[in-house]
Amino acid sequence: MKTGRATVHRFLRLMVLTVSMNALLPGIAPAVQWRPLTRTARHDVALDMDSLKLTPLGRVTVWLRFTPLGEPQRKLAATEFGEKQYRLHLEYYEIDCSEQTDILELIDIIGPDGKRVARMKGGGPPAAIFPGSSLDLAAKRVCPSLENEAVPEDEVEAPDSSDATKEDTHQDTGDVRARIAEALRKTQKGPDSQAAWRDLGNAYYDGDMPQQAIEAYDRALALNPDDADVLNDQGAMYRQQGDFTRALANFEKALKIAPNNLESLYNVGYVTAFDLNRVDKALKTWRRYLELDRTSETARQVQGFIERYGK
Repeated sequence: MKTGRATVHRFLRLMVLTVSMNALLPGIAPAVQWRPLTRTARHDVALDMDSLKLTPLGRVTVWLRFTPLGEPQRKLAATEFGEKQYRLHLEYYEIDCSEQTDILELIDIIGPDGKRVARMKGGGPPAAIFPGSSLDLAAKRVCPSLENEAVPEDEVEAPDSSDATKEDTHQDTGDVRARIAEALRKTQKGPDSQAAWRDLGNAYYDGDMPQQAIEAYDRALALNPDDADVLNDQGAMYRQQGDFTRALANFEKALKIAPNNLESLYNVGYVTAFDLNRVDKALKTWRRYLELDRTSETARQVQGFIERYGK
């Protein structure tokens, strides 16, 4: 059975903590030159490249800044954080570049005078970085940067590993293009083949081509509207485009088709909480998830969500 690409399962591998991270936490993000990263439905997001450090566990640290797009968004965030003085907030992450996971260590709430008015501590197990999210964009920005700056040029005695990385990237790109071309040929030979359109959507998905993937998945769903895997994958593409309402509709439809589908449950909870800001509703979904799965890495992540946001 095909494993849906939208699921967190393919990313998670819980890392055992062997050292205390308290000494690594900064006092507060200093005055820096913030670099624009992206714009979400609610915030302008920027990152501080000067905050990049490598932890003893091989993770990259980075500060992100979230500035509300307007007064309605500011008031909404102030209510969510319980801080009337809220003007913007900073988030301090540790990113595992190889595993594509993160740990949110700190949230600093910044008031009207630019000073910190509150600090919230995070922690918990590593969480999967959702494709297309602000953190995904940050990881793509900071991980190569750290690799390139990790070893001074005068100390390099062997070929730079970044050369191999570039070669692998080119190979991966070529593989995806070949897959897309092959999938297109299959759809031309069998335009009524649901599997062919699904495979084309998957190839576009892996090639980071969300609109093309959505259109291919539409053809697959026209032939089989009750394919929960395709609905989940198409939902992930809608989310990558910032269409959170349509993404949620896909995930909820997949859940109705397969009520015990763990991928759908996770996706519904994640989008409801972190994209549509309905944590109360997401908590119900997460608790339902744990009724079906309490032992996997994803279950531990879901439990962490409940512990963090259910208070």
